[in-house]
Amino acid sequence: MPITVNGQAIADETIQAEAERMRPEFERTFADEAPDEREKQLQQWARENAVERVLLEQAARDDTDPLPDEQFQEVLEQAKRQAGDDADEAQLQEDVTLNLKVGRLLENAAAKAPEPTDEQVRAFYDENQDAFRAPERVHAAHIVMHVDANNPPEVAEAKLREAQKQIEAGADFAEIADTNSDCQDPSGDLGWFPRGHMVEEFENTVWNMKPGEVSPIFATRFGFHIVKMIEKKPEGIVPFEEAVDHARERVQQQLRDEAVEIYLDSLREKATVEEA
Repeated sequence: MPITVNGQAIADETIQAEAERMRPEFERTFADEAPDEREKQLQQWARENAVERVLLEQAARDDTDPLPDEQFQEVLEQAKRQAGDDADEAQLQEDVTLNLKVGRLLENAAAKAPEPTDEQVRAFYDENQDAFRAPERVHAAHIVMHVDANNPPEVAEAKLREAQKQIEAGADFAEIADTNSDCQDPSGDLGWFPRGHMVEEFENTVWNMKPGEVSPIFATRFGFHIVKMIEKKPEGIVPFEEAVDHARERVQQQLRDEAVEIYLDSLREKATVEEA
């Protein structure tokens, strides 16, 4: 069924291309629906997306504000590299200008979204607990001596043994890590990580330790290590205090998406959209 937007026709090929772009994620998300109903919904959403894209492009063509030259040139050069030597440069410039102006319209619309309130953030956390479920995690720090041409295995291990003696004598692990480790993380702190995040030898050591325990020296492909297991947490819901920043980001994105939808609705309200 042909569609025109303010007199501009949308080709069936454009709608089908949008449907195929959406299809993989759409079919995963709505796998439980009957195939014919799923296809009907996909086609409808593809048509709506195509209409919105035309509305945005029409608004972008009406936008007379110049684009930042540096941004334009950077994106144009990328487009040239992707298109190859036979590309029509005039067409590339037109396409880049249009796409950048569409992006600017959407960003300006999203920027009108309000900041999330504390109540909205808390409500999102409470209503979406599965989004804040974390696997079993451990918090660890380490001291590492890398092995290379200037630091052969026997030298690296000997240096680490000196660090080990200081720790056994009561020196603070974090201070020894700061002064002796090749790790760039302050105090050798690796933060929280789940199983499967580190190399096998590291995993086998740290996951068999108790909080506060310091390991013997062991080797991985990165060199020689001493690890301190600081804390361990079981699988479960991350407490709100730890999840608040992530929850706030999620709510902010929702508000930005809603602001964009309001803008798109405003374009559609003023448009003449006809389906034959």
